[in-house]
Amino acid sequence: MFKVFFLALFSAFLWGNSVLAVELPEEAAAQVESEIYAEIDSVDSIGVDRNIIFSGASSESISDGALRFEWHFGDGNRQEGSEVVHSYAQAGEYAVTLTVRDPEGREASVSKTIFAFSKSFVLVSTVTDEDEKLLGLVTTAREQGIYIDLLSASTHSGFLEEEELRRQLLEKISSLENTEDLLIYTSGTSGLTVLSQLQESLGDEAPFKGKNVIFISEHSLGAMENIARGVYSTIQSQQIVLTRPEALWVLLEAENVLELTQILEERGIEYTVVDKHLEIRPWNFLSVLVNNMLSHGVPTNTILLVLMLPIIATVIAFMKQVVGLNTLGIYTPSILSLSFIALNLWYGLLVFVILFLVASLARSLLHRYRLLYIPRMAIILSISSFAILLVLFLGSLFDQKIDQLAIFPILIMATMVEKFVTIQSDKGMKNAMRIGGEVLLVAMLCSLVAQWNILEIWVLGHPELVLLCLPFNLFLARWAGLRLVEYIRFREIIHHIEE
Repeated sequence: MFKVFFLALFSAFLWGNSVLAVELPEEAAAQVESEIYAEIDSVDSIGVDRNIIFSGASSESISDGALRFEWHFGDGNRQEGSEVVHSYAQAGEYAVTLTVRDPEGREASVSKTIFAFSKSFVLVSTVTDEDEKLLGLVTTAREQGIYIDLLSASTHSGFLEEEELRRQLLEKISSLENTEDLLIYTSGTSGLTVLSQLQESLGDEAPFKGKNVIFISEHSLGAMENIARGVYSTIQSQQIVLTRPEALWVLLEAENVLELTQILEERGIEYTVVDKHLEIRPWNFLSVLVNNMLSHGVPTNTILLVLMLPIIATVIAFMKQVVGLNTLGIYTPSILSLSFIALNLWYGLLVFVILFLVASLARSLLHRYRLLYIPRMAIILSISSFAILLVLFLGSLFDQKIDQLAIFPILIMATMVEKFVTIQSDKGMKNAMRIGGEVLLVAMLCSLVAQWNILEIWVLGHPELVLLCLPFNLFLARWAGLRLVEYIRFREIIHHIEE
């Protein structure tokens, strides 16, 4: 038995050695292959008849001798050297291959696809529901030898959209400097006005100087024109063309902007060319003021908030005087609506509801201890701060980005808890819930009105329209009739009077 076991063990040992002997050459071959490798350093795309530098300097070998570099550019041409310069005569995709050899006979190859284009654009877009269409445009353009560098920015809050665009454009500043034309397709004016901010932050650099800016919009081009004139005076572009989404595909046919406008004219596609500054007149002094601020880098969302404040106040006055809802004055619903604009309506609503419920629960728990008012409110506010941390945590789970400026509206809403807690103490929980609901309804309506794209564009393009709030509020100030809510509340009395 021992003899049989010994023979079996010896056979297994010999079999293991034979496997090892077979596997060793494969490991050695893999090691030899890894002792030399090739790498191509170059840009991924280049214009036709423009020189592109290819470098293989990052290639390495364990050999101490000099490496030999052989390049095949995919168009029938070849060169030798660690760094070479080449240009393509026709648009298309080319497979560039680098083969590296060392003195001991080892070699390695690597390939890279280079796209040579006849013309190029940078396309900036925030229209997320058109992503598939835009990707199709990029693919079709590539097949025609046209390079489109697509930059898309999406944020949950329209208030922060312009800042997100500015960050992305700063990262792509080299693309902006090398492109022929700039295309912008955004739902509002942020893609246009961000150019002024970018130019202001760059100082003496002029990435847009002499270029054509084509702005695609579904809204009124007349309202956009004043804004475009202010941007034009800042970025020093050759011209700004305002047109419709249908023009995107026309761009693939036109050789230049002049031909583009001719095709748009033939096909009846609306367009406007902006190539001069906005002149000051008595009826557009506010437009000149706004454009001057935009040209000096003042964020559009800041200007819009200031211009929308009279409109928000007017909506609140209407809801109070004509409809009859409880608004707790002007300040509370105004601050709430501005907070909803900065945070995004649904996320801001979630913040408000959580703070309201937490403050109500904390108040009822502390009620039995008969604490003084100020220390009690300090405790409630402290508990609310932990609720804010919970809200931020929930936001991170659902990919809700919170800008460093957007935290202030949350803190302001937390301080407003005091007013609702006071109402609960004076009028009870039921009345406090009713009043809070009415205030919330008014604030939501104001935020929706203030974020209405058409209204934003008209107010930014013609800020003089805000002055119409003054006579309308004078009319509301003299309102002497019953409110709509009172018609419902006193409907039985009114019915008896009519009888």
